[in-house]
Amino acid sequence: MSSRREILTELQPTASTHAGVWLETALPDVAGKDSFKQDHILEILKNVRIPGDYPRFFARWRSSLEGMADTRTAEARVSGRMVVGLGAEAVLETSISLHRTYGVPYIPGSALKGLAAAAAHKRLEHEEWRKVKADGAMGESHRILFGDHESGGYVTFHDALWIPEGDKLPLDLDVMTVHHADYYQSGGVPPADWDNPTPVPFLTARGKYLLAVTGPEEWTEAALDILREALKLDGIGAKTAAGYGRMSLPEGPKAEKVIWEPLVASLNFGNAANVVPRILGQLKGAERLKVAQAMVQRLGQKEVRKRQEKEWAKMLLEAAPART
Repeated sequence: MSSRREILTELQPTASTHAGVWLETALPDVAGKDSFKQDHILEILKNVRIPGDYPRFFARWRSSLEGMADTRTAEARVSGRMVVGLGAEAVLETSISLHRTYGVPYIPGSALKGLAAAAAHKRLEHEEWRKVKADGAMGESHRILFGDHESGGYVTFHDALWIPEGDKLPLDLDVMTVHHADYYQSGGVPPADWDNPTPVPFLTARGKYLLAVTGPEEWTEAALDILREALKLDGIGAKTAAGYGRMSLPEGPKAEKVIWEPLVASLNFGNAANVVPRILGQLKGAERLKVAQAMVQRLGQKEVRKRQEKEWAKMLLEAAPART
C-alpha cells in the first residue's frame, strides 16, 4: 500500500481548491527542482477558480454594509498590480493576503487604516491632522479619526473585499530578482557583475475592491477622501516604490472642509481657551467666518459677550461680528 505521504504527492488542485491552503500546505517534492516555487504558483493560477458561493457571500456583505446608515462605501480598482502581505511568514518566503474562508485576495482594514493615518500626517495641511505636532502632542483631528493609545478612533475601517468578476482568481505570477544575494545577506562580499541572479516568484492581485468605513458622517467622508489620495499617490501593500498597490477611487469632498464640525460640537466654556484659537488660527476668509459663527451659536452670543475680556472671546467676536 502507498503511504499517506505518497498519496498526497499525487494530489492536484481543482477548481474548488482553496488557494491559500494549497499555497501553504501542498508543496511538491522539490528535490532537484529550482523552479518549484514558480511551478507551485502556476498550478494555482491554472486550476483554482473562485468558490461558487463567494459571489453570494459578497452580495450579502455589501448589502449589510450599505444598509447601515453610518457606513459609507466606495469601489477602488487596482491600477496595475498589488501585493498585500508579501512579507508575512510563509513557507515559500513570499506571501499574499488571501481570505481565510474563500481564498480570494482582500485588503485588511488595519492596512487601510495605517495607510490613511500615515497619509493624513504627511499630506494634509492643517496641523490638527499631524500624528505629532510641533509641541509634541497629537493633532485633535488625527486623534478623533484614528484614535490613540487610550481610545479608539471615531471611524472603523472594514476589510476591503474583492468584487467578483468572472470565474478566475484575480491573481498573477510576478518575479523579483535578487542580483547580489551574498552582498545583501552578509555585506562582506562586494557586489559584482558575475554574481548569479536569484529569481523569486510571488503572487500579485488585481481587480476591484469594496472599501467601507463606519462612523459619523463628516469623519467617514474625511476617511474616504484621505484613502482616495493615499491609494492614488502612495499605494498600499509591498513594493509601492516600484509602482505596486496604486488604486483609483471616484472623486469626493476634501477632508479639510469637514474636520471642524465635530470640534465645534464639543466646544464649551471649559475648553474654549484652547479650542477657539487652535481652530480659528488655521482658517481664513469665508471658512473662518462660517466656523466662528457656528462657535458663537454653540456658546450663545450673550454668553460670549459677557466674557469679551478673555482673549478667546475677543478673537471669536472679531471673527464673527454681530449682525446689525
